[in-house]
Amino acid sequence: MKKFQLLFVLAISIVAFSCTKEYPVPVYTPESNTWIVNTDTFGPTSFKYYDTAGLMYGGIKGKASVTVKFRFKPKTDGKYVFREKSDEYDEVSILIIDSVNKIYWQTMDNDGLALKKEQFANITVNGSSVGVAFNELFLKRLDNVDQAKVSLNIQ
Repeated sequence: MKKFQLLFVLAISIVAFSCTKEYPVPVYTPESNTWIVNTDTFGPTSFKYYDTAGLMYGGIKGKASVTVKFRFKPKTDGKYVFREKSDEYDEVSILIIDSVNKIYWQTMDNDGLALKKEQFANITVNGSSVGVAFNELFLKRLDNVDQAKVSLNIQ
């Protein structure tokens, strides 16, 4: 009888420990108003949305900047697809400039040389402010076919 009880307790323990809780992947990894290109972190800095141009800009003088371009100012939260040029309501294009190394990174369409699936940025709208967040997506280098893994969190 003790052998049966020991096996029962062991079986219950295995079941209990094998049921691990899954945690969702975070929407972004950097701190607020910060971005990461490969392993380099930039920011934090303030971002401003320019209604007349449909773009948001933030930069660190002499180091780096981010320009986020929309076709129209977002009105609702959602996932916006990365495009080289944002021609539709639910598209976003991003340009990151590393001023120190003189490197330019930009979103690419999903038919790019190395990118075979669409990538999305999470857009949030809070009154007049717009937020953009994504985690470990790829941007292309403008002067060649290299890519960078980028995370961004604009609040």
